[in-house]
Amino acid sequence: MEEPSMPFVFNVAMISPPFDENDASIYQSLEQVRTGDFFNIKIHVRNRFICLTREELRQPLSRIPYFESSYENTMLLACPQFLESGLLSIFPDNVVPQPLLHTMTPCVMTFARELCENGGETNGCRMFNLVLDIVVHKLYDDVVNMIIEESSREVRIVPASKTAIESLKKVNLEKVMNQKSCSICLEELIGDKEVLAMPCNHMYHQECITNWLQRCDTCPLCRYSMNKSIP
Repeated sequence: MEEPSMPFVFNVAMISPPFDENDASIYQSLEQVRTGDFFNIKIHVRNRFICLTREELRQPLSRIPYFESSYENTMLLACPQFLESGLLSIFPDNVVPQPLLHTMTPCVMTFARELCENGGETNGCRMFNLVLDIVVHKLYDDVVNMIIEESSREVRIVPASKTAIESLKKVNLEKVMNQKSCSICLEELIGDKEVLAMPCNHMYHQECITNWLQRCDTCPLCRYSMNKSIP
């Protein structure tokens, strides 16, 4: 399942596996005190930030480096409650992009309704496993463009001058470690990559901040203007 017009590529798997020992224990406890239909919803989200530009991805690569964050959660919801409230009710903010939630909602809701309709009749309690396995791939170029587009709604975006970019100072990470990661690519600041500091003292990988300043003259964190700092 893919949506090319979005600033990311994603895959969503929806399955309803047989009960394991933990599921069986939950169901046994549930049927003793409740009646009706319930979803045992298991969520697994992996957000992968591809640490390459679109141009670099066109080259032959033995591996594609990426930074990954994950989110997992399990919840028990009454079927009518989930079918009425939808996916927005079960995902915290920023775990999954809003456009993706809206795109995959019809498929997930259809799958959930079919589980209920095909689950057989009972006068007691039924529980259905609903597993959502989501992988979101975000490209370096697209993430930078999204941040710049968001910023441009509030301020006029101009590139930093060549002189301003060349004025950035190299950082000795052994002496300065008050910042652990680059806020542009989200990767750790380590000694084998060139790190530059802006006049506001925020630090970034050389390639990351150079590419950024060639399109936007302000610090990604505090919006300090590089053009204003150079006469």
